[in-house]
Amino acid sequence: MGAEPRRRLARAALPAALLALQVGTAGATAPSGETPTIAKPPRATASAKQAATHAWNEGGVARTLRLEGALEADFSPRAGKDAGVLRPAGAAPKSAAPGVSPVFRDESGRLRALPGGVLVTLRAPLPETEARALLERAGAKPSRALAPTLWLVEGPVGLGSLELANALHASGAFAGAQPNWWTPRTLK
Repeated sequence: MGAEPRRRLARAALPAALLALQVGTAGATAPSGETPTIAKPPRATASAKQAATHAWNEGGVARTLRLEGALEADFSPRAGKDAGVLRPAGAAPKSAAPGVSPVFRDESGRLRALPGGVLVTLRAPLPETEARALLERAGAKPSRALAPTLWLVEGPVGLGSLELANALHASGAFAGAQPNWWTPRTLK
């Protein structure tokens, strides 16, 4: 672009910038008659531009997720040793859909997927038979105890685990419930 077209473009943008400046500071006052300082608005990041699509509770705090539509994670038995590998969405035939999870980005931008299962925190330690009965009454199928108050319950690969975790949390019968998240490993 030559010098003259750049000057024309700059002249055309100047009135709009001045108008935005006037509108943005209309009614603004500074203490003791000083001229208000106009700060440049923060630049939106790519992750901030996209709205949250899903959420779950972690330790009583609602966490939001954004669907990463270009990726999926394959947890199907046929994937064998490569289970959990990220790949472009739709790369596998539809028959693989039961073992495939959508991929999300959490608030920090970290990738997450749902291999199945939900981690449920009991309010207090219970004998195994009582804990299993409590989980079953809530609609969960207990798999195994991981700690005196922490249980892994069965859940489907994908969104079904997120929905189950949210339902168990919303029941109020437990101290917490969250999906058994898969995250990619990072090498140090």
